[in-house]
This record gives sequence, C-alpha cells and structure tokens, in this order.
Amino acid sequence: MKTTDDYKEFGKILVDKLRDENFQTYLEYKEYTSTMTIDEYQESFKNPEYDPELQKLKDERFTFFKSLNDEQKEQLDKLVLSVIDATAFNFLREIEEKMSGENGLRLNFGSNGIDQIYSEFLSGTFFGEYFLWIEKFSKYGKYQY
Repeated sequence: MKTTDDYKEFGKILVDKLRDENFQTYLEYKEYTSTMTIDEYQESFKNPEYDPELQKLKDERFTFFKSLNDEQKEQLDKLVLSVIDATAFNFLREIEEKMSGENGLRLNFGSNGIDQIYSEFLSGTFFGEYFLWIEKFSKYGKYQY
C-alpha cells in the first residue's frame, strides 16, 4: 500500500518528538558525564541561585553515571529507550481509545482530520503503527521491550 506524504510526515513527527528528542537528551547528559571526573565536577562552578534540592539531584545523577561500567551504561541505554517507547506506546493507545464516541478525541494533521491518515495505517492502530514508524524514521533502532 502506498502511503501519502501526510502519513510519512505524521510518523516522522511522532517518532522525533516522542522518542528521538527524549533519547537524545539522555545521551547528551551521558556524554556530558564522560567529559570530567567526579573531582572536576565537584570543583566546577555551581550556581548559588540554583535550588539546593535540584543541585543535590544533579550531583547524585552525575555520581551515579560515573559509577557505571560500560556494560551497565549499555543496559541503562536500553532501559531508558524502553521506558520512552512504553510511554509513547501507552500515549498512542490512549489516543486510539478516545477517538470514538460522541465525546471522543478529534485530531487534525495539517488541514485534514487524522482519520484520513488513519486509513493508511498498516497495523490498524496508532500504537501498532508506532512500531513501523520507529523502524522507518528513528535514529535509535527498533522498539525496546
């Protein structure tokens, strides 16, 4: 079945915003932790106006990342991506369940109702299509279980 540009664009946007941008944020933080030692981090400038509880959390996260070996970091990468995927899957399933009925959720993409794109879904559901969109559009591989 041939898909329209709207179908492709909608899938790209969902994958980018629900998955790739969030995982990229995590990877950037992970990379940041690799740029210095714990001692260098502790000696680095700390904004005195920053909420002390948030600073404590930030410090604990840095120390946590530094404590992981490469295998543990790889497992954490998979876990984080799995949580992101489960969240996106659950969100899309909820949209699916709220689309029908008098008080149902109505979505538009561009100037068209989402039902016009929906008719192109190979899986027949938003959450099922998420698997296909990931394989086509994500920078980070397949759905994580």
